Amino acid sequence: MNQCRRTTKTATTSTIISAKTDTKKHLFMQKRSMSNGPEDPQEPLDVQPQDMPTFFEISQEDRLAIEERQRKAFAFFTETLQIYGVEELIFCFNGGKDCTVLLDLLMRFLRQENISSGDIPMLYIKSGDSFTEIDEFVQRCVRHYRVELVEYEGSLKEALTHMAADMPRIKAVFVGSRNTDPYCQHLAPMQPTDNDWPPMMRLNPLLEWSYHDVWHYIHMHSVPYCSLYDRGYTSVGNRSNTIPNPHLRHLRDPDSQCGCDSDSGCSCDPSGYRPAWELDDPALERAGRLPRK
Repeated sequence: MNQCRRTTKTATTSTIISAKTDTKKHLFMQKRSMSNGPEDPQEPLDVQPQDMPTFFEISQEDRLAIEERQRKAFAFFTETLQIYGVEELIFCFNGGKDCTVLLDLLMRFLRQENISSGDIPMLYIKSGDSFTEIDEFVQRCVRHYRVELVEYEGSLKEALTHMAADMPRIKAVFVGSRNTDPYCQHLAPMQPTDNDWPPMMRLNPLLEWSYHDVWHYIHMHSVPYCSLYDRGYTSVGNRSNTIPNPHLRHLRDPDSQCGCDSDSGCSCDPSGYRPAWELDDPALERAGRLPRK
């Protein structure tokens, strides 16, 4: 992987960091499933062992449902390319589980269509309050999928404003929103941005996906994910507003001899929390998000 070339620009509202790879490479031209692991045996997957999903049993019914979700996502990508040229597209990536599924789906579709993975850049908005695990995971995704990385600082609105000025060719952005996310229940699959935002189309191929659909896809296809999800995080924002989901906290086994207080999580466990995919009630997905002050 070539080193990223970084330029820094100072604007009135925020500092912008634009990072792009020096070259774009075509990769994975053969049509092979990611469920078999890394596509190129000469390019091992650059993740830590804890980033890989552990064994997770998925029913045949759920498998068929995910296959149908994938089919519809691919049909959405096909429709998108009938409206926009590849050079007019970008996808927003925050390192979370939903965007991770979107990234993997989009890259698999591009391989199927013999389109370079570098032709649709990844937009990542950096924050001084972000988790180190998220920042590191983003970099590993860039190396593994070989995508072009574009970074900005500030809010999403500020980032899109500066991106629209720096990259005027971009007309539409893929977003990993689901209709259970805040303020997303009335989104359409293709929805223009609001009037006070930079004019572009929001592309939302995952709107109908459920919390468990996301984890079923990740486990079915052995998709690498951020290690925070192994430690009880179910919805990841920034360090100041995100904690492990309290509904995944381990409770002490009354027959154990560890001596932990039965009203608190067992401190003998390395993290004290079960992994994100073990959350039974998807309505509690954001229980680890702290209210804004």
